Amino acid sequence: MEDLKKDLLERIECFNPEEISKFKVVLLPDFFVDHFIMMNNFEKEISKFKEIFEQGGGNIPNIPQLIHQGGNAANTALTLAKLGVNAHLICRTNEFGLHLLKFFLQKHGVNIDNVKTDGKLAVTSALEFGDEHVNIMIGDTGSVSDFAFEHLNENDLEKISNSNITAVMNWTLNKNGTDLARNVFNYAKKHNVKTYFDTGDPCHRKNDIPRLMNQVLTDRNLDILGINENELHHYSESNDMEKNEDIIKSAISLKEKINARLDLHTSDFSCSIKNEQTIVPALKFHNIFRSTGAGDAWNAGNIFGELLDFRDDERLLFANIIAGFYISSSEPIHPNLEQIIDFTKKIS
Repeated sequence: MEDLKKDLLERIECFNPEEISKFKVVLLPDFFVDHFIMMNNFEKEISKFKEIFEQGGGNIPNIPQLIHQGGNAANTALTLAKLGVNAHLICRTNEFGLHLLKFFLQKHGVNIDNVKTDGKLAVTSALEFGDEHVNIMIGDTGSVSDFAFEHLNENDLEKISNSNITAVMNWTLNKNGTDLARNVFNYAKKHNVKTYFDTGDPCHRKNDIPRLMNQVLTDRNLDILGINENELHHYSESNDMEKNEDIIKSAISLKEKINARLDLHTSDFSCSIKNEQTIVPALKFHNIFRSTGAGDAWNAGNIFGELLDFRDDERLLFANIIAGFYISSSEPIHPNLEQIIDFTKKIS
């Protein structure tokens, strides 16, 4: 692991920011406003809720809260932009959402020229309980729920055709997600653009998985599938995933059904499977401040490594480091390259 870290550091310390900025990534279709409410022990808080409800309403003061950008595509775009990549976000929101995107993303380099304001703002409120940061998310999906390929205009398609990678995220919250991914990837491959897909948790769309599998996951237009162990469980139809060995077997089983490279991230390891398997242990931290958004950070690191032609083990370690920086920072900060270099040097 130390040799791998050394190789990775030598590589990223030599990067030219101007060269990195030449890489273009298009991400779509979701932007959320995330409202985080940090609560204490679940049982105690529920008792408070019940007591206040039974008295007819009331207030719980002194609860830490945060409001920041959310959405898989938006978060991944932000992380890539902070790393110096030319990241473009395509989504639908409203005028207020556009103002928020300027504040949260544009000032950090994300191109939002193709954001549409004829839709509805998507909002998520997340109650995080205890030191484990277990969260209950309450969402209004806004225009994320029905973003379709037909919403893309000529300028959007031009951005896709001129990109190095086009990524579609958050299929699970978009009822048009299968058609959107299928058509976007088909268009991208006609222009020799690499394609990347992260579906999000499909647990509430189990009935739609067969069509997704048939039209997107097994389609040759998909180059890279980013996935976690929960998503793997649904797509591999494996119930035996208690041990890491079982998870890897399930990933291999899924890879046999699909053409795309399968890039898996778990709390214990990351794994990339194409013609062969590459496994890199996850980083362990004493202080973890959040779990939400870790997958987006990991995807950004994985995409960055793909753009810069990292070896598979370097790419996985880099993605692990990006995610590790994000979850172990007291503030929800997406790192730039200098911060990642410093952070990597401190990792044991």
